[in-house]
Amino acid sequence: MEQVQRHAQAVMDIAEEHEFQIWRAVATCLHGAALVGMDQAEEGLTQTNRGIELYQELKSPPVFWHLLLSIQAWAYGQAGRPTRGLVLLDEAMGIIGQDSESPILADLCRLKGELLLALSPENQAEAWFEKALRIAQERKAVMLELRAAISLCRLWREQGKPEQGRQLLSEAYEQMSEGFTTADLKEARALLGVETARKSRNVTVKR
Repeated sequence: MEQVQRHAQAVMDIAEEHEFQIWRAVATCLHGAALVGMDQAEEGLTQTNRGIELYQELKSPPVFWHLLLSIQAWAYGQAGRPTRGLVLLDEAMGIIGQDSESPILADLCRLKGELLLALSPENQAEAWFEKALRIAQERKAVMLELRAAISLCRLWREQGKPEQGRQLLSEAYEQMSEGFTTADLKEARALLGVETARKSRNVTVKR
C-alpha cells in the first residue's frame, strides 16, 4: 500500500502542475484508498470522497466512474463499513452490467463477496467468489482468476475444506508466468506454503 500511496501522490503532483483534472481526481481517490489500507481510515476516506467529488465536477465522459466507485467501495470495506461499500459497489456493477464482457466484472464480483463476508459468514460470499472465478476463467484473465481463487481458498479453509481450496489455488497459481513480487502472488504462495518466488525455474513466456 505504501507503494500505491507514493505513486498516487506522484500522479497527483504531476496532474496538479499540468492541470490534468481527470488524473488528479483518479489519483486522489487512489491515494485515499491507499491510506485506508495503511490504517489511516478517516483521512483516507475523506480523500477518497474528495477524489470522487473532483471527478463528478468534470465535464468529460464518466469513463472511470465504475472503477472509482469500486475503489471507494473497497475503501469503505477496509474501514469497517461494508454496508456502505456494498451500496457503492452495486452502483458500479449496475453501470457495467451483469452481462458485461469486461474482465473487471470478475473483480467486482470478488469484492462483493468480500464485503458480504465482512457482514456475516452466512452471507452469499461463496457464490460471488465462484462467479468471479468463472468470469475470470471465461475472459482468460489469469490474475483475476488467481484473486478469486485466493478468496475461495481462504473461505474454504474457514469452512473446514482446506484441501479443496489448496487444489483450486494451486491450479490458478500454476498459470502465472510473471508478477511474482506482487501482493496477490505473495499471498497465494503464503496460502500454498510455497517458500520462494516460483520454484526458481525458467519460464518461457509466449509472445
